[in-house]
Amino acid sequence: MPQGPTLTSGRVAGGSRAGDEIDPELLALPAPPSGRRIATLTLMAMVVVASIALATSLRFDLAYFFATGQARDLGSVTAIDPATLETNTFVRVAGTPMASTTVRYQRIVTGESYVVFPLAGQRTVFVHMPESLARSGRTEFAGRLVTFGQLGARMRGVQAHLADEMGTPASAESFVVLVDESPPSYAWALGLVLLCIAFVVIDLILVLRWFRPLPNAPA
Repeated sequence: MPQGPTLTSGRVAGGSRAGDEIDPELLALPAPPSGRRIATLTLMAMVVVASIALATSLRFDLAYFFATGQARDLGSVTAIDPATLETNTFVRVAGTPMASTTVRYQRIVTGESYVVFPLAGQRTVFVHMPESLARSGRTEFAGRLVTFGQLGARMRGVQAHLADEMGTPASAESFVVLVDESPPSYAWALGLVLLCIAFVVIDLILVLRWFRPLPNAPA
C-alpha cells in the first residue's frame, strides 16, 4: 500500500533538518478552492444583508405586536379629527360603508378576496377587510390603523384606483383601518424577526470560525 511522505527529525547535509525541506509531493497537491470559498462567503454575506433588510422592514409590524390590545374607541367617523389620529394603533370606528366606491382585489398568494371602501360623511378614513366579512352589513370596524403610504406597494394599485377611477381623495396620507387585525395577530412578525436574528448570528459565528487562526502544531 503506498505511503505518504515521511518526515524525520534527523540531520541532513548542510546541517538542516529533513522536516524543514520543501516536499515536492506537497507542492504537487492542488491549491485550496479559493473560488468556492469566495462564493460561500459572498452567499453568507448576502444572507446577512437580506436578513437585516427583512427585519428592518418588519419594524412597524413588530411595534404593533407589542402595542396595547385594548382598542381605542374613535366613535363616529364623521366626528373624527384626522390630526388626532395616531397610526399603527388598534382602534374602533363606526360608520356606514359606501358601496358605490368599493374596490375589490384578490391576493395572489392566498387567493383571498378583499374590499376597500370609504365610510360615509368624510373623506379621510377607509376600511380594508375580507370580502366575506363585508357582506355582514356591519357598521363598526376594529383593527389596525395605518396609512396607504405605510402599506407600501401592496396597496398602491388600490389607492390609485380609488383616486383615479372612483374619484375619491385617496392619497398616501389617507387612513386605512385593517379590520380584525389586532396586535396579537402579528405574532408572525416576531417569529420572522427572531428567525432573521438567528440567521445573522449563525452566519457571523461561521465567519469567525472560518478566519480563526489555526493552533500551532506541537514541536
